[in-house]
Amino acid sequence: MHRSKMTKSKIINYLVGLLLIAYYLICIRNSYLQIVTFKNGWYLGEWIINYQDGGFKRRGLFGSLFIFVNEMTAILLEYIVFAFVFLIYTTFFYLLFTLFWKKKNSLLTLSLLLLPSGLGMLLKDPTVAAKKDIFFLVLFLMYFMALRARIIINDMVVSVLIIVCILNHEAAFFYLPSVSYIFFIYAKGSVSHKIKRIAFFQILPALFTLFLLYRYGFSIRTPDSLVFLKNHGLVLGQLGIYEYDPAFDVISFYKKHLYGYELYSISILISSFTFLIYYRLNKLRISSIFLVFQLLCLLPLFYLAYDWGRWLNILFTVLTIIAGSEKTAEDTWSKDAVAILIIIFNSLWSTMVLHLGFVSFPVIDLFLKKLFYFLYFKLKNIV
Repeated sequence: MHRSKMTKSKIINYLVGLLLIAYYLICIRNSYLQIVTFKNGWYLGEWIINYQDGGFKRRGLFGSLFIFVNEMTAILLEYIVFAFVFLIYTTFFYLLFTLFWKKKNSLLTLSLLLLPSGLGMLLKDPTVAAKKDIFFLVLFLMYFMALRARIIINDMVVSVLIIVCILNHEAAFFYLPSVSYIFFIYAKGSVSHKIKRIAFFQILPALFTLFLLYRYGFSIRTPDSLVFLKNHGLVLGQLGIYEYDPAFDVISFYKKHLYGYELYSISILISSFTFLIYYRLNKLRISSIFLVFQLLCLLPLFYLAYDWGRWLNILFTVLTIIAGSEKTAEDTWSKDAVAILIIIFNSLWSTMVLHLGFVSFPVIDLFLKKLFYFLYFKLKNIV
């Protein structure tokens, strides 16, 4: 019996490994297509925002480095960016593989890795790959693994990395509660001492950086941006972020696509329920205060930026890393049966990066949307 369980655990570990390899290949392929082949302004364009064409601005740190390398070597910008993204994804999935390979996985672990709003989004909407989000995720994973391994990282180093993350993309600021949470759980020291370190070395540097960006930062797009890039050998296939209007009326956009954005609540509920089952069946606990605070911190991001699927993908990927790495309870047939049902059910729906918060097969789609609207209007009438 014991040998049978060991064999089953090995098989699941191999499945987990194959799934992570598949995700890695999807990320590399989409990165190459969007950055090198299409020169897409929403991908390549975001990575090459820089300080040289208009001064200090949001998201310009890495673009400035890429421009510098381009000027020093004459290597095309798209290849410089792709090489960097390739390195980041390789590091991320190597660490993720290491994290999961060392533990005894179960079918419930697969249910988390396949979650359509988390890592599983790569199977349903691969366009979520090649975004700047991966830089935050790889640093989060490295920090998480270091804390679990009791490796001491100087607080000043953490501060610098938080600043770099926000200078790369300000969205990282809104996920700071997750960084603080893993520090609070795994770092040594008294509660009061850890709170002080979080306040001084995480929250204050992040707030100060955000203040500098929005008080003194210039617009992402300047009149000379496209000419500057052309002079550096790049003509974007799609302007993307370089034609985005800073005064874009996001509220009107939400009203126009209200139905699709309302459906994100279905994806959030199903994803949360998946995590709840995982924690209950594995006899694990996670702070409800942290979860509520993290969701509240994300509200401004959901107001400011309309690619909601992207923000959910980061959130549930972070939660997958935290939950999936924990020691799981002994497997039972009932536990495996529940996991299989979750995997089958979650394979029937998708969360998209833009506009469509929940997509499924017509029959399931219609039933859940009717149920959603029934509950929505009932609650609305009560309120």
